[in-house]
Amino acid sequence: MDRLVILSFFSFILLSCSNINSQDSKKIQNFNPEQFQSSFEKNPGIILDVRTDQEIKSGIIENASMVDFYDVDFKKKISRIDKSKTVYVYCRSGGRSSKAAKLLIEQGQFRVINLKGGIMAWKREGYKLSNNNVIIDSNNQKFSLVEFENLISKEHMVLVDFHTMWCAPCKKMIPIIDDLEKEYSEDVYILRIDLDYSEILANQFKINSIPTLILFKKEKEIWRGTGFKSREEIVAILENNL
Repeated sequence: MDRLVILSFFSFILLSCSNINSQDSKKIQNFNPEQFQSSFEKNPGIILDVRTDQEIKSGIIENASMVDFYDVDFKKKISRIDKSKTVYVYCRSGGRSSKAAKLLIEQGQFRVINLKGGIMAWKREGYKLSNNNVIIDSNNQKFSLVEFENLISKEHMVLVDFHTMWCAPCKKMIPIIDDLEKEYSEDVYILRIDLDYSEILANQFKINSIPTLILFKKEKEIWRGTGFKSREEIVAILENNL
């Protein structure tokens, strides 16, 4: 009798686990490129590229956000994703994205769609890749990630103002940045990046708050400031590094 009770108990546990796994698997769908794109057009969500920084230089699916699957903080980063939105995830061939999809579901994501065959299948089927464009507010110019990296690798210093148009401290700093752009036009190249349109750079440079100012010299980050900065504070940093 006791043995029967124990067997019944374990059968119940196994059935419960099976039901949970079944429910999770229903939340993850493996779509081919055509289904992947069609689904996103009908039900827009968050496109997540989990490849490495080196891999994404060859191009990404338009509007994708990047979080390297091998990043030690990968779980922490994807935990910030809006749980109510569908996540469209992909990698090179589908392996890492499948694992990422399971992690997303474990963290409470409502629905995840994995690109079957990854970016290789996407390209093989003739779908286009984006050049990782970012928007420069001042004149609406677009730069690819590679072009951006070329800009910050030059001899002159580059001050990048990462902001959004809805951020109050960011708006307060506009006249300060305008003034600095004129005063240091020969020594410092100033870029203004709206993070609402440039998630790739937010991920690339681990920007967690706005405004964020980063000063580059020969591709190296030599100073970073977050929150509102007065003209005097920024001038002191620039003068110390000229």
